[in-house]
Amino acid sequence: MARWWAEFVATAEPEELDYFRAAIRKFGEPALDLGCGAGRILIPMLAEGFDIDGSDVSADMIAEARALAAKNGFSPGLTVEPTYELDLPRKYRTIYMCGVFGIGGRREHDREALRRAYRHLEPDGALLIANHWFPYGEGDEQRWARWLPGHRADIPRDWPSEGERRTASDGDEIEMFFRLGDLNPLLQRETLQMRARLWHGGQIVKEEAHDLHENLYFSQEILLLLEGAGFRDVAVEGGYTGQPAAPDDGMAVFVARRPV
Repeated sequence: MARWWAEFVATAEPEELDYFRAAIRKFGEPALDLGCGAGRILIPMLAEGFDIDGSDVSADMIAEARALAAKNGFSPGLTVEPTYELDLPRKYRTIYMCGVFGIGGRREHDREALRRAYRHLEPDGALLIANHWFPYGEGDEQRWARWLPGHRADIPRDWPSEGERRTASDGDEIEMFFRLGDLNPLLQRETLQMRARLWHGGQIVKEEAHDLHENLYFSQEILLLLEGAGFRDVAVEGGYTGQPAAPDDGMAVFVARRPV
């Protein structure tokens, strides 16, 4: 699974890189990529010369990030920790979480993750919760309709007969299968189920299966959680525009400051 992300989901969009580059320059270094995965944003920021560390719950993802960093001549501080157990020796001027807030499935963990991020910030430092999609945000009316009673009979869907299959850099092939396993509007939680197959020489040599639980948050909930963790002067920006979010924005960035 980590190899798939490292090989095929490794390229950040230009607007993402522009945004984080500007944010680190504005709020300062050192910076922490919290939930860095295989280094999709971390590695380009290192290439920019920023003093930046990374942390992720997946040891496999961190191994991929470390290998990619070493390949490019970098040696960042990389740790394997869930966000709610973050305990690092450094303080940071900028901490960002890109597309990872809510993953893990327990709201008390999300609350603790924000408290831990707060403790790791220097006074007047900033936490950015970026690439946060609201439950209605992807413009898929059928997906949003599943929140209504009687609209979830097709969950979980059948697994597709064939997955998305790509050739890795070493010639192996990785095949991925995805399906929505559960959606609970009362808990505001969904489960994405994933299966991975590793092909070598035309044969399946390894298979993995994972469930990814994600808490679904609306804007006002996140604002309350940030306030409860001690943050102040929180801005909600629409996408990567740097401008205030509008009602029709499906994705937002929350920028929260630790008081001086």
